[in-house]
Parts: sequence; structure tokens; C-alpha cells
Amino acid sequence: MNPIVKKGLKYIEGRFGIPASTFEKYSFFVQSDIWITSREIEGFELKVFKRKGIRFLRVSRKGFKWTTAAMQIFGHLATKNVVILLDEEAQKFIRGQDLKIERIEDIENGQVIVKWKNDILGSAIYRDGHLKNQIPKGRRIIN
Repeated sequence: MNPIVKKGLKYIEGRFGIPASTFEKYSFFVQSDIWITSREIEGFELKVFKRKGIRFLRVSRKGFKWTTAAMQIFGHLATKNVVILLDEEAQKFIRGQDLKIERIEDIENGQVIVKWKNDILGSAIYRDGHLKNQIPKGRRIIN
């Protein structure tokens, strides 16, 4: 396995509590970021598409950032750094607003999964009671 992918999976395991073994049945490839695909599609020759699968982790000099798409697929397996919003908070969050939440416990500063009921809304950066919204602008509700 590619060393960058190993580091990325270690990030997911350490940050969100999802064991790296969860992803053993998938294939990964690195094209500046880490992409994930099913093993079945890995061997297909796709002439129209440049990439197979979805972007799994963004890679930068600062480290890794789990993408919204991957988080929405695998985030239900997370055992830590998950923030569950109340109805009114969720409404603000999906509109792109940052939130101040004082009732959060046992959350580490850094990237977190943001949920409402059983739905994963996306990602935020948590710092001392504040959630900095990380939902891509194209996925936000406008109004």
C-alpha cells in the first residue's frame, strides 16, 4: 500500500476512530489527493473518465482533510469527533453558517463530522466551542 494512503488511513483511524481495516476491500490511488474506488471497478478501462471513484482525502503540507463525499459514505462508522446538531443549528449549518456550541464535550480541536439526527451533513473545523463550516458552497442550501 502506498505510504501516503497508509498515513491517510492512520489519520482517519486516529481522528475518527474508524479502523484502517474497514477500508481493506477498497482500492486507493494517489493523484495529488487520495482517491477511493471499489476493487471491482479498479480493473475497468474507462476511456471517458479521468478518475475512478471519489476523492477520499485531500492531501496538503498541513496534513489531511476528509472529504464531504467520503465522510457521508463512511462517517456513520465514526466513534469520536462527531458533533450532533439540534434542529435549529442544523438549519444554520447547511446554509453555510459557522456555529458557537457550548454543550459539546469530548471533541478534539480540528476536523469533525457534523451530524443531524442520522444524517451526516459534512465537516467542520472545531476549535474551543466554535464550528467553522466546511460544507462546499455548491452543497449548501441558499435561502
